[in-house]
Amino acid sequence: MLEIEPRKVLLCVGDEDVDGALGYAVAEARRREVGVHLLHAVPGMSVGADPTAMVIEGDALCAQGGRILTAVAGRLEKELGELPVSTELQTGPVVRVLTAASRHAGVVVLQRQRMGRPGRIPTLSVTNAVAAHAAVPVVAVPASWEPDAERDPVVVAGLGDAELAPDVVRTALAEAARRGGRARLLHAWHYSDAYDDLVFAGAGAEDHEARLLRELEAGLAPLLAEHPDVPVELVPVHARPADVLVAESHTAGVVVLGRHRSSMPWGPHLGSVVRAVLRESRSPVLVVDPSPARTE
Repeated sequence: MLEIEPRKVLLCVGDEDVDGALGYAVAEARRREVGVHLLHAVPGMSVGADPTAMVIEGDALCAQGGRILTAVAGRLEKELGELPVSTELQTGPVVRVLTAASRHAGVVVLQRQRMGRPGRIPTLSVTNAVAAHAAVPVVAVPASWEPDAERDPVVVAGLGDAELAPDVVRTALAEAARRGGRARLLHAWHYSDAYDDLVFAGAGAEDHEARLLRELEAGLAPLLAEHPDVPVELVPVHARPADVLVAESHTAGVVVLGRHRSSMPWGPHLGSVVRAVLRESRSPVLVVDPSPARTE
């Protein structure tokens, strides 16, 4: 994938069933006024149980991968008009190929596995792994996604600690600006099923939400000033984060979340909330790498 500025939308395709991701990539390319780069990774396939098992790769698999790329590229070219479409076929572990290619893209778009296929349990293994390790934001698109003029301008962002995740807020604001829309910045708080109803009964919840709102307004003021024309709603809410974000996804154009950074050798990871929202969201989910953790 060539280094081209502005960077293209990288659309990762596994097969020709990419209606949701293709539609989103088209809309994103138009918003950014850039082309789309199509990438298909041909995996090596081992046949046999012994160490000398035959590895099937090469002409047959590459030919099939080429047919997939040609079919999807033809559909893209019809939709994008003058915006360029390029294709790339690589051989190797799918996650490794997609993650490496992300270093040259502006955003990565891939389609979430279809839920409810008879006899199949979706694991989101590729989606989760790419979202956890890509060098740029990753958008996971439900297979059934279609453009919606009412939902598309609404950008929802899930905030844990806003001070530690400025890129989540910046990404949400920039996305809302590109869409000519508005941003809902949610901070969901929930401590314990056993005690929350007692501790936050009556005015307790209202007082806690009012304090959180003041903290959000103060902490986010410099970031919000970067996009003064974007309408912003700050929403502290007493609920499990994954539950409220999935509920918001029913009326959102996109949900923006930040992955975790880790000091462990295996590097960044998604966290339980991001994994749950990726699995259940009705809207596309945009996963970004939050700002590095502060050092004391």
